[in-house]
Amino acid sequence: MLNFPDSPTIGQVFSGNRSSWVWDGVKWAISANHPRYIMGCFVPGTIYTGQHLLVHRFSIDVTIPDEFGAYLGHVSQARSGVAVTADVVVQIIKALAASPGTFTAIGTITIAAGTYTGVFVTTGAELSFSDGDTLALIAPVLEDATFADFAATLVGYES
Repeated sequence: MLNFPDSPTIGQVFSGNRSSWVWDGVKWAISANHPRYIMGCFVPGTIYTGQHLLVHRFSIDVTIPDEFGAYLGHVSQARSGVAVTADVVVQIIKALAASPGTFTAIGTITIAAGTYTGVFVTTGAELSFSDGDTLALIAPVLEDATFADFAATLVGYES
């Protein structure tokens, strides 16, 4: 059973059961299923303070669902290779093509103490990237000596 959002915004995409719908202001209409856009990274070894875990420059316009949610059956995932001893918060930041040295925070990935897997949080809306924009994942300022072997897969769609 699908549970569509109660208060959608025009253009919002909802995915489930390997299909996607777009809210047109009146109803959920089946999406044209924009091609998926998937980014991945693996950083072996112990992660150090402020380490760049992923730096990705977009070659096409891409939208990432709110909270890095599902698109066409794929969901963004992140994990540590070991259970961390303290909460680890990876920063998700963005720089526009016009100002490539200026990054702004757009979300986080939190791996809770005693666990392996990350929980994504965004600033409260889907994330739009244009050709030339940059997305980066940055390790926390406070080191957790057990945080190691970070892996992430980020899912969006060409927009």
